[in-house]
Amino acid sequence: MIQALPSSQVSVYSIPAPPAPEQTAGQESPHIHYCLSYQEDLCQKYHFFKWMRLCFWRRWLLGILPIFSLIVTVIVLVLHYSFPPAFSFVYIGGSVEIPNMTYTNDLNDPKSQKFLLQAEAIQNYLAESYESSFLGRYYLKSVVAAFSEAESGLRAYYWNMFWAPQDMVASLKKLTPVIQKEISNKQAAHTFSSSGEEDFDLITMELFVSDSTEYDVMLKSAVSFDLYAKPGNNRTLTLMNPKKSFYQWRLRVPSNYVVRLVVITFHGVTPESCASHHLSAYDFLLPLQNKIITRWCGPGAWTTPVVRLTSSSNVMLLTFSLDRREESNLLKAHFQAVPKIMCGGHYISWNGTLSSPYYPSYYPPNIDCSWIIRAPSPGYKLSLKIIIMQIQEKSPGSSKCDKDWLEIDGVRYCKALSENNRNKEYGYSVTINFHSDELVTHRGFYIEYKAFSHTDRCNPEQLNCGDGKCKHQYKTCKDDDSCEEDSDENNCAYKSCSPYAYKCLNGKCLLKPNPECDGKRDCADGSDEMNCGVVTSCGRHQLKKNRIVGGEDARSGKWPWQASLQMGARGHVCGASVISNRWLISAAHCFLDSDSVRYSVPSGWRAYMGLHTINEKSNRVAVRSIKRIIVHPQYDQSTSDYDIALLELETPVFFSELVQPICLPSTSRIFVYGTICYITGWGAMKENSHLAKTLQEARVRIINRSVCNKLYDDLITARMLCAGNLNGGVDACQGDSGGPLACTGKGNRWYLAGIVSWGEGCARRNRPGVYTKVTPLYDWIRQKTN
Repeated sequence: MIQALPSSQVSVYSIPAPPAPEQTAGQESPHIHYCLSYQEDLCQKYHFFKWMRLCFWRRWLLGILPIFSLIVTVIVLVLHYSFPPAFSFVYIGGSVEIPNMTYTNDLNDPKSQKFLLQAEAIQNYLAESYESSFLGRYYLKSVVAAFSEAESGLRAYYWNMFWAPQDMVASLKKLTPVIQKEISNKQAAHTFSSSGEEDFDLITMELFVSDSTEYDVMLKSAVSFDLYAKPGNNRTLTLMNPKKSFYQWRLRVPSNYVVRLVVITFHGVTPESCASHHLSAYDFLLPLQNKIITRWCGPGAWTTPVVRLTSSSNVMLLTFSLDRREESNLLKAHFQAVPKIMCGGHYISWNGTLSSPYYPSYYPPNIDCSWIIRAPSPGYKLSLKIIIMQIQEKSPGSSKCDKDWLEIDGVRYCKALSENNRNKEYGYSVTINFHSDELVTHRGFYIEYKAFSHTDRCNPEQLNCGDGKCKHQYKTCKDDDSCEEDSDENNCAYKSCSPYAYKCLNGKCLLKPNPECDGKRDCADGSDEMNCGVVTSCGRHQLKKNRIVGGEDARSGKWPWQASLQMGARGHVCGASVISNRWLISAAHCFLDSDSVRYSVPSGWRAYMGLHTINEKSNRVAVRSIKRIIVHPQYDQSTSDYDIALLELETPVFFSELVQPICLPSTSRIFVYGTICYITGWGAMKENSHLAKTLQEARVRIINRSVCNKLYDDLITARMLCAGNLNGGVDACQGDSGGPLACTGKGNRWYLAGIVSWGEGCARRNRPGVYTKVTPLYDWIRQKTN
C-alpha cells in the first residue's frame, strides 16, 4: 500500500527494476523515457509509482464488478415483485351438449334440485379439466347458467372465470379453439356422474371470450324469466313500470324448431339513450357480443313498432336494460316455435317471389342459401326487382362484402340499393346466393321476378290491364285491386256491389269512381246527388291560393279544419280534424292512459281551432272543452288497427274563414295510388326533435298497399293506408298524431282520406307514414255523430 506522509517524513520504497531487454543496433526501446542525465534517478521513481497506481485501480474494479451485478439484480427483483403485471378477471362463455340426458321443465328453474345437481356435476368436470390444463394457474371457477333441449340430448350454458394478466386477455381469444380441443380430447376418455343419478358424456363445445359486464348482468343484476313455447302456442312477454335496471328472458322451443320473437310495443326509448337503455336479442342463452342478433333502441312513444327476429337454433336470449329514472317504459312481445326451413332451391316459373329465410322476420345468423331460377320457355328472359334490401353492411374500410351479402349472378350486394340497381334484366337463368355471418341480422331481402319477352310484356297466363301491367287471368272479375282503376272489372256482372262500388237507393251499383255529389246524376233515381247540401260547406278554405318533417310553414287559414288538442301544462299533444260544428276526429292512440297522465278523461283536454301558431292568443282562435271521447270499440293497441276516435265538443263552434269542416269520404270513394295529398300539424320537425311553433304542411303521395305491406311486414290492414315518399325526407312525426291526411276531389273539395296513426321513425327511407283509412269507417262515423 502506498501512503502519503508529511513532507518532512517522506521515505521511498524502492523495488529493483527488471533487466532491460537487449536491443540490437538501430532499434529503439518501446518505452522511451525522456529523462535528463541529472534527473534520471527521480524520473525512474516517477514512472514506477504511475505503474503501481494503474495496477491498483484495475484490481479494485475487478473486485467490485460481481458485487455491483448482484446489487442490480436485487433491485430488479424488488421492483418486479413490488409492481407485478396487472391482472384482471377474464370470462369465457360457452355451451356443451350432453347426448344421453333429457331436458325437462325442472331445468328451467335455476333454484330447482334437478338444476343444482346437474349444474354441479358439469361445473366439477370443467374445474377438473381446466385445472389440469395449461390454464390451471389462472382458472378460478365455472358457473352453469342455463340448460336447453339439444338436437340429441341436453345442452348446458356456462361461464368460466379466470384471473390472468391483462396482456394475456387478448391472446385468450385466439386460444379458445385450443382450449376447446384440449378439453374435448379429455371428454372422449371419461364419463362423469351427475351426483350419483346417471352418467353423461360431453361431445360438443362452444367457447367465446366475454367481459365482466355481461357476466355480472346475467348472474348478479338481471331479473330473469325462463319461458318455453310448444308448437302452436304463443308465449307473451310484458314489462310495465319496471323497477329494476336489467331484465332478461331465456326463450326456448323444441329442438327441431327455431324461435320467432315479435316485439309489438317498445315505448319510452329514443336513439340518444342507446348506451344505457336498449333491447338486445342473442342467438344463445348467454349475452355474448359475438352472438347478438340485434340491438334496438326504438323510436318515440308515439309509434307502434314491430320487429320480428328469428334464431338459428331453438333458443334466444332477450335482454332489456333501462334507466330507472325513466317513466312510462313499456315492452310487449310474444314468441313462438317455428319449424326449421331449408333455404334455396331450383325454380322454373313465369313469375314469383324470393326472400330471405323467415321473411318478413329478421333472417337467422350463420346461414347460406342458393337459388336457381329459370324461365319456362326459350326466348324469355328474367326480370328481377328487389323490393326490400336490408342486410348487415360491410365492415368500415372494407373493400368487399365481408359480413352478410346477397349475390345475383356473381355480383354481391351488402348495402342499400339505388333505384337503378333495384330493377335489372338477366338471361334465361339466374343464380342467387345469400350468406349471413354469426352476428347482427336484419329484415333481409324480398325479390319479385318474372319471365318476359320484349315482344310481349305479359306471359301467356296473364291479362294486360291496359296500362302496361299484367295480372293473372283467374283474378279477373274477382273484385280485387290488381289493375289500378279496376280496368279488369269493367265487363264483369256483379250479384252484389263491391266495396268500391257506389250503391244507389234502387239497389243498382255504379262502378264509376266517386259519383256522389259531383254535380252529375249517375243513379237513375238520382240518389247519388241527394243530401249533398249537407256537405256543400265542407272541404273548402276561405283564402285565395297561396313542421311536419320536410314541410314548410302553412298560411293562416289555409287548413281551417286543423285542430290542436292540448292538455294543461303539457300543451299540444295531438292533432284533430273538424268534421262538423260539434265533432272532431282524431286517433285512438292519443287517448291511451300512461302511468302519470289520464289521457282518456275528456275534462283534461282543450281543442284549439283556427290556430296557426302554438300558444297564439287571438279572439279568432276558437277554444272548446271536450264533452266526451268515443274510441272505436275494435281499436287494437298492439296492431293500431281501427286507430280512430271521435271527440264531441262541449259547445258548438262557429265557422269562419279560419274554422271550417273537412269533407268525410263515403265508403265508395277511391283515392288512387299516386294521388297527391297534404299532411298538416305542429309535430316534430325531425325525429326526436322539438315541436313546431307554426303549423306545418307537406305534400305526400298515396302508396300502393301491397308495396307498403312488404315494407311493413304485412301489418297494413284494410283500415290503413300509406302515404309519403319512399326515399324519405317527408313524413308526419311525434305530435302530428290524429291530424288529417287531406286529398282533393272534384270541385276542389278537400276530403279526409286518413288520420295520422303510426310509422317507424319519421321520414325514414322505405318507411312511409301509416294512416287510419277513413272510407271503411264512414258508416261508424255517421252513426256516432248522427
